[in-house]
Amino acid sequence: MSKSYKQTIFHNLSFQLAQGEWLGIVGENGSGKSTLVKIIAGLEKADQGTIFLREKVQSSYTRAEWAQQIQLVTQYSRKSLDPMKTVAQLLREPLQLWHLAPADKIDDRITSIIAHFNLPVSILTAYPATLSGGQYQRVSLALSLLVEPAILICDEITASLDKINERHLFKFLRAQKQMTVIMISHDGALIDKVCDRSIRIQDFST
Repeated sequence: MSKSYKQTIFHNLSFQLAQGEWLGIVGENGSGKSTLVKIIAGLEKADQGTIFLREKVQSSYTRAEWAQQIQLVTQYSRKSLDPMKTVAQLLREPLQLWHLAPADKIDDRITSIIAHFNLPVSILTAYPATLSGGQYQRVSLALSLLVEPAILICDEITASLDKINERHLFKFLRAQKQMTVIMISHDGALIDKVCDRSIRIQDFST
């Protein structure tokens, strides 16, 4: 896979991921880490190269199918959640859209997921603008996990989390045995601690 703007971001980048594997992507600021995961998530296009998921080329999936299979959660941003909807409405949407739970089980799924992220039930009636940075980040993560993706891409997701909630997060993610995780972090020690292996983006920039 290759991508250039005014200069080469990465060239001939190629890697494979096993189901359930955790891959860390490291590199300096501006090296192309976020560009790479946006391409994987289908938000940008590579200049050259093809992405396969479960032996099917990316173009054989619809946009909605690809979005369900690959979820991208970025570092805390007030732009990621619809400000006009409550947390309950936001979490209910993917379950209804992709028919991921019977109608009478949707509320149970929502209550369960927020508990896993150490969030109170009272947060369900709140709007995004009233949430703290850490709460906002955890709601974004809960929303992505409700979709039951094959691959979860985490781009600097721990920046707004304290150490307690960071530990809760990784414990819960590790419990999702079939889910593959791609993690970007400026914290090399964190990558070494939680990921099975890592690649350095600069190695593919020439």
